[in-house]
Amino acid sequence: MGLLLFILESLRFHSPCSLIDRCQLFTEMKMMPQLTDAATKPTTSTKDRILESAVLLFEAQGFDGASVRAICAQAGANIAAINYYFGSKEALYGEVVKHVFLSSEGTESMPLLKHNPSEPIAQLCEWIEWHVTRYLPRHNSTLATFIRRELANPSPLLQEIVDVTVLQSLEALKEIVSAILPGGISEDVLNHHCLQINGPTMVAAILQPINSRMPGFEQGTQSVEMLVRQAQIWSLAGLKANGAEIPDHWFVRN
Repeated sequence: MGLLLFILESLRFHSPCSLIDRCQLFTEMKMMPQLTDAATKPTTSTKDRILESAVLLFEAQGFDGASVRAICAQAGANIAAINYYFGSKEALYGEVVKHVFLSSEGTESMPLLKHNPSEPIAQLCEWIEWHVTRYLPRHNSTLATFIRRELANPSPLLQEIVDVTVLQSLEALKEIVSAILPGGISEDVLNHHCLQINGPTMVAAILQPINSRMPGFEQGTQSVEMLVRQAQIWSLAGLKANGAEIPDHWFVRN
């Protein structure tokens, strides 16, 4: 409450905010996810505190719902700091989403063909496991939330987000799939296969909160390993139908 009074007093003496503006800020602050005591102490830079607060507020309220004032208030920063460090609210949101996407990989790097060039089928299975696990809400709830928000209400930064984040994993997938398919396959066919692997595997992970509420798929009844294996099998089956030589043992369920 002391912090709130300080902010309101600052607004009263140092800005032309109306009473309605102050009431709106009070409402926004009541809706804020609360940082821990350790996180509220100024042990990090202003830019990092703004980014941390923006992740929480954009996740909870979306791009339109989270205001610049609320983000700065929670970060303990001047309202002009967003323009100084990021340029605009839109640019800040872009940095937040890129930060969430790129930090979601954890300690395990994305599987690439060059890691095992003589076994592209094995690398595809590794890539699918990485991909599915990456997007599972139980592993990366913040990432899953941002994806759902972008699907439901694309932000002005969607194209930049796709270019910086999604395309990296898609290019790695294309290199692997190209090594599995027979020679002479057109770029269109290659892209089609990659989209059919990338899209459904992502959706299967993102829709877990819905799938887990269906009869027979309650929370905990379908293991991550089973979900990954199913994604691997249907992906390999599609490639085999297009002429790829894939031994039968790759279709055996573990």
